[in-house]
Amino acid sequence: MEKAIVTKYGGINSKVGELLVNRLVPNRYIDAVGPFVFLDHLYPTVQKPKTPSAPDGQFAHPHRGIATFSYIFSGALEHFDSNGGHGVVEAGGAQWMNAGNGIIHDEHFSPEFQARGGVMHGLQFWINLPAKNKAEKPGYMAVQASDIPEALLPNDAGMMRIVIGACGDNRSPVQTFTEQFIYHIKLNPKSSFTYETKAHLEYAAFVPSEEAVINGEALGKSEILAFGKDNGTITFTNNNITEIDIILFGGETYTEEIYAEGPFVMNSRLEIAHAYRDFFNGDYGTINYNSKQ
Repeated sequence: MEKAIVTKYGGINSKVGELLVNRLVPNRYIDAVGPFVFLDHLYPTVQKPKTPSAPDGQFAHPHRGIATFSYIFSGALEHFDSNGGHGVVEAGGAQWMNAGNGIIHDEHFSPEFQARGGVMHGLQFWINLPAKNKAEKPGYMAVQASDIPEALLPNDAGMMRIVIGACGDNRSPVQTFTEQFIYHIKLNPKSSFTYETKAHLEYAAFVPSEEAVINGEALGKSEILAFGKDNGTITFTNNNITEIDIILFGGETYTEEIYAEGPFVMNSRLEIAHAYRDFFNGDYGTINYNSKQ
């Protein structure tokens, strides 16, 4: 039996600095998918080669209570944070940061990417942390493309990248605090792949560009599908003559209270107030752009 589709949504455009993104989660239909409380799609944007400029802190901002996860389809991002974290990742990699009890970070195009130019295209997720982990010290990991395990799909249908979580014997190196997953399915032309879901997990699928058919529903051009809580299968079909990308993500239901405001996601209004207080008191530290660990 196929898993039921409950929502199809096309997102809302928003500006992040000079970049245009499609804001997909949360929305009026979907508050979260498992622990994922936020999803932005950075549209493919051509960046012309230029003389690289160093970050000046203009776009640095705080977070608390979540892990941020930027996954790169093409281009390259450099990360700095106030906990001393630094890294550069290119296409197929990701920037993972546990904001924990408070951090300031800054992501921008890497100097090498600025110099050569190209297409920047990616996703950013916010992953809600359990209450006990919101009080922990922040952490950071640069996830290179070669770090992410890949598995071939049956019948020469393509390949799956296990970006977060596990699938079969394959497990991502990205730290998780609850059962959760992000799978990047690269589906070959004129191919199908059927995935068996688990009843205790929540699921959504996102298609950044070329159209896929998912349980009979056409989806593409930066659209998202959310599935019901019934058990069943999800069948992905590519009727195109080129390979397509599909993101399948979700996890176990987040059962604690959720209060989100600005860059903070906490478990009470008082904790939100404390997050702002601690930030304005300078407790999150400052970024040293000259220190590259």
